Amino acid sequence: MEKAKDAERGSAKLFLLERHDHDGLARALGLARGEYEVKWWWKYGTPAFDHVHAEIEVDAAHLGGTVSKLMQLNGSALQVTAECFPYGITDPGFLVKVKLNKGESSAAG
Repeated sequence: MEKAKDAERGSAKLFLLERHDHDGLARALGLARGEYEVKWWWKYGTPAFDHVHAEIEVDAAHLGGTVSKLMQLNGSALQVTAECFPYGITDPGFLVKVKLNKGESSAAG
């Protein structure tokens, strides 16, 4: 049952994205594009990608919802961790460092 649930998520396509596809990244993570700004992201793995590291800037009003959505992506096919840091001087927000790793079930299949 959980395998089918994971397959339905947009995050299942996360590791197929092109490098600068910020809209695709937003859809895969289930985030509203207007709630954050991607500062950078990398995909790692050979030959197929199996890790994505990203830094996104989020304003204080959207921080809780954004982190909550990211944590809800955790499952057997995807493990997500995030760290938050205050960011900015004139318009402070938060920098969220996100690490997404393929789980065992998706690596085998």
